[in-house]
Amino acid sequence: MSHTIENPYHFKFHWLNDKGSTTSVFRKNGHFDGEYLTLEETQIPAAAIIEFATRENRTAMTVATGDEQEPVTLLLVQFSNSNQTQYLKEEIDILRSRAWAKSNQEELKKAGRAQDFRAEVCPECQAALILSDMPETPQLYCHFCDTLVTLDETIVPRNVERELRICEECGLYSKPQKFTIFYFYFLVVIYGFWHKSTWRCPACMRGEAWKMLFGNAMFLLGVPVAMVQLIRSYGGSAAGKPFKGLDAGNINARKGKLENALAKYQVILQEVPASAGLKYNIAMALLQQGNQEKAVGALEMALRDCSNYVPAYQQLRQLYTINGDQDKLKALDKMWSTETEAEQNISDQTVSGDAMELDFD
Repeated sequence: MSHTIENPYHFKFHWLNDKGSTTSVFRKNGHFDGEYLTLEETQIPAAAIIEFATRENRTAMTVATGDEQEPVTLLLVQFSNSNQTQYLKEEIDILRSRAWAKSNQEELKKAGRAQDFRAEVCPECQAALILSDMPETPQLYCHFCDTLVTLDETIVPRNVERELRICEECGLYSKPQKFTIFYFYFLVVIYGFWHKSTWRCPACMRGEAWKMLFGNAMFLLGVPVAMVQLIRSYGGSAAGKPFKGLDAGNINARKGKLENALAKYQVILQEVPASAGLKYNIAMALLQQGNQEKAVGALEMALRDCSNYVPAYQQLRQLYTINGDQDKLKALDKMWSTETEAEQNISDQTVSGDAMELDFD
């Protein structure tokens, strides 16, 4: 499966320091031609980009340097809108993911295991996901766009799951949204405002929204913004059917009300039996109660719903290590080793156009 860019994507950008401030007055030139990302005079093969994260129009990328040196992290801000920044991320993710998949395919062929190669294309962002050595499951997780999708759309429509993911604030599977935190101040001759955007689920925003309302009450000007964010955080369930009740379940889980949380989750699971995200939430609620044994079971069920669900894998691996369950830990690591090896093999190589041709049959 090939993917090409008809025209190179050109953009202007500023380098950022580790505090997020621009390092120069003048903008720099950058472009992406479908194989290399060029920043000023530096050419970076797409496959050498280990991580590529964006927020608004800001980008942080980790790049492999080769020669057994530590990867370097580059920070930059594009002077274009967030949609263009997202476009660049998606194009780079497609190219680097397919290069990694091609590397995995070739390594398995060399080892006489060509039949074990398996990869799927993310239905949302079109990145290639390496699934060699992983069992087939009803769901698929994309670590490039953080979406968890049910492969059979007749069970769960794709648009329902598209915005569900792990909340950065509470760490639970939910529907994070963009909120604005805004404070206005006026001190005789000094006045101004402070604001930032944050992504979190509505339940996590409620406390911040109340603080913002009281903090702005004295000067009034910030009250309308606070009221809007407060209404949005209480404005009904963020997740629609069949995940209605997810917010309430998560709130109960965070408060330690395990039975109430499980009751909400079970109602959803009756309609969506395969949901790695919900079973991950159940595991997190059990861990909060100190029940590691049942949490392990819930995480194992999450991976049976989605064999490549990264949040469940990371938590389960940690629990196997704590419990000293070496046999299960070894089996889990073996199942997850192929993509990591593919990234390491390809990250310090120059990628040709042929590296993007994948055989998914």
